[in-house]
Amino acid sequence: MDKIDIEILKYLRRDSRGSLGKIADMMGISKATVSRRISKMEASNIITGYTVITNKSKMGVMRALILMNISGTSLNRVVEEMRSFKEIEFIHKLFGDHSIMCEVYVATVDDLYQLIQDHILKIPGIQNVEVDILIDRIEMNLDAEFNIVPDFTPSS
Repeated sequence: MDKIDIEILKYLRRDSRGSLGKIADMMGISKATVSRRISKMEASNIITGYTVITNKSKMGVMRALILMNISGTSLNRVVEEMRSFKEIEFIHKLFGDHSIMCEVYVATVDDLYQLIQDHILKIPGIQNVEVDILIDRIEMNLDAEFNIVPDFTPSS
């Protein structure tokens, strides 16, 4: 990866539906170069997908974080068991005060409570469950991950 790849990624982060021609024009390179570089980044799993960002409040869903500790059982076993919970979007393995953090979507606080009481707490080894309901997402720096990329190596 080099600076050109990073600039392409920055553009795609803001508009993954933008045309290759528009990216090429903005960067002063050919459309074929943009296409080739994106294909290489996809092939090497630097780009792993494209997505749609939704406004959760307009959809009538609530987002929460569930943090928990796991003791006396395999972390991977707990994660596998949680795969069946349709409300969980992501599970993050953590190094710190908690073992894992789940990002969940529910319609109401009652649904959140039911998910925890009727499902999560029934998994052996789950301890110390903490919940935070997300109120607002404030974008700060969409390029944060690109600002710390180690020294660039030339792309071919």
